[in-house]
Amino acid sequence: MGQEAIYKCNNCGNEFKSHEGGGFLFKEYRCVNCDTIKRIETRSELDEPLHIPTKDELGACKRCGGELRDDIKPMCHKCKSRDVKEKNVLVLYD
Repeated sequence: MGQEAIYKCNNCGNEFKSHEGGGFLFKEYRCVNCDTIKRIETRSELDEPLHIPTKDELGACKRCGGELRDDIKPMCHKCKSRDVKEKNVLVLYD
């Protein structure tokens, strides 16, 4: 399950909106360098098995060439810290 939320940076106090997680039909990967999000479809039909992309299929961030991962928190846009916590969930999605 994924979400759109307001996050607060524990480092500088900045508050910002971001996404985290994925849905039933997609996964969200974020760039370790610039925090750009890439959504990857994991199923084309509901009865198909979950498809986890390989590193080659996933590729690199189109913005900066950084590694894409699905296990990191959103990045503070002000100080670039990932030491953030969700303050207010706006939308939950599957």
